[in-house]
Amino acid sequence: RTTKARWYILFAFCYMGLIQGFVGNSWVPIASVMKDEFHWSDQRTSLLATWMSVMFVPGALLFPWVMSWTNMRTVIIGNTVLMASAGLIKVLSVTVIPLDYLIYTAHVTQIINGFCGAVPFSGVMYITVNWFPTKERIIATGVVMATLNTGIAVPFLLGPTLVPEDTNHTNHTDPSVFDHNHHFFCERLMYYLIIQGVSMGLALLFVLIYFPSRPRYAPTASAVAARLDIKQGVAILFRRGNFWLVVLIYALTSGVFNGYGLVMEIVLRSSQISQVTAGLIGFVALVASVPANIFIGTLGAFFSEYQKSLTIGILAFGTACTAVFVAELEFWLPREMLVVWISIVVGVCCITGVVPLLFDMSTESSHPVSEELSSTVMVLGNQVMCNLFTVTLQIPNLIPDDQKDRLNYVLVGAFALSTVLSVFYRPTNVRFLIDQHSITVDQLDTRSIHQIRAAGVRM
Repeated sequence: RTTKARWYILFAFCYMGLIQGFVGNSWVPIASVMKDEFHWSDQRTSLLATWMSVMFVPGALLFPWVMSWTNMRTVIIGNTVLMASAGLIKVLSVTVIPLDYLIYTAHVTQIINGFCGAVPFSGVMYITVNWFPTKERIIATGVVMATLNTGIAVPFLLGPTLVPEDTNHTNHTDPSVFDHNHHFFCERLMYYLIIQGVSMGLALLFVLIYFPSRPRYAPTASAVAARLDIKQGVAILFRRGNFWLVVLIYALTSGVFNGYGLVMEIVLRSSQISQVTAGLIGFVALVASVPANIFIGTLGAFFSEYQKSLTIGILAFGTACTAVFVAELEFWLPREMLVVWISIVVGVCCITGVVPLLFDMSTESSHPVSEELSSTVMVLGNQVMCNLFTVTLQIPNLIPDDQKDRLNYVLVGAFALSTVLSVFYRPTNVRFLIDQHSITVDQLDTRSIHQIRAAGVRM
């Protein structure tokens, strides 16, 4: 039995994730401006972006533990309270606190926001399983992932639009002209940060209006099936090689791409792509991935028996498109900006589009481990890979400024490897059979994994 309130729950949850991604990626798209006007180095700007993935780890580790002794409503309210607090600091940093301290308040808000990022990712499967029926579950997951990508994409357009790059550096020798330009950038930066602060406050408001932990009536049988506690769940996961294969595929695709997105403006600068163009590429690619997430999620819902084939085909095509993108950037092919745009947009649509399928595959291959625990392991793998990617720019002299385009090779290699690994995934169908009443909840709770396999259920 379903309730129409599930759509408001989905909206409030998606909005929280969208704003968290928006704020976390807010500095890299204006890296050139901060470098020219405030003398922030590339390492300083990329460190601000890195907090989003670094602080994600402790937040993700705490999420299953907190969920074990409280409920989703408490977790969501606590998360949005922290986000609203960071939003208030952002507003104060450009209205009350002198701009000399902006770098410090920026670090504080990025640390808080990064910590809050665990809930939208780790909690997505809990929301979809407890609020949506079987056929809508993977579609709802696609919608959530699409809005998370949208949040990361918004700064690529809003940042360079509100805080534009000054292309006329010749007049900086005139102090009066320089002061006027600097005042202009400070004013536009103020608008940019106030928008972020207000948006973070709205996330708290939407949750306070209505956000129960779960609906009165469960939408599916698997939603009320007993889950293992954290200790038992961890022990089971360590023995599920199929699950870890999905984790690795997700880390190599989404993790590497997220790391690339956090430093995209810096990397593309080495390929003679301006801040504005890099921002537009990032924005268009991620926005285009929104319908792709929903469309691929819908395909996965209605053709669930072909999820593995869909995943392999989409990853292979996305890898090919990304290879063309890198070949264009490196001038291995005559550079045509139209080809650059089409290849990266289609590639990103493919790579991000498989995320709903991967999350569904992870929960199927880990059942009866709780969704919040399996999702947490998934996103931890994602963030570890993201951190490994971005940390390369934090090590002095590891990659010279004129060779940062070499990170493009990592992008293609990671996608290619994930395509190969997806061939070895073994499809599972435990939750599906529970929802179809081929297996009862009591049977799942009392029979061992070997007995369930003997009954014809793939695990």
